[in-house]
Amino acid sequence: MNNEPVAWTDGKGNYFDKNSFFPVDDLIPLYTHPAKTLTDDEIIEIWCVMETDTGKQNIEFARAILRKAQEK
Repeated sequence: MNNEPVAWTDGKGNYFDKNSFFPVDDLIPLYTHPAKTLTDDEIIEIWCVMETDTGKQNIEFARAILRKAQEK
């Protein structure tokens, strides 16, 4: 998933793309969609159902978190 801004606005109806030569620090970034997030309770729920106790557990947990976020 690409979470980079697709454009920027100055909040006054002016929009700029990545090829604009304006300082983006003063502009508001615009995204194609809001970032998908999970609550702490959702993350804890996923962690509690993990059945493995191997070195791969962290990777499996991270993948489970990403899958759950994609469901939103």
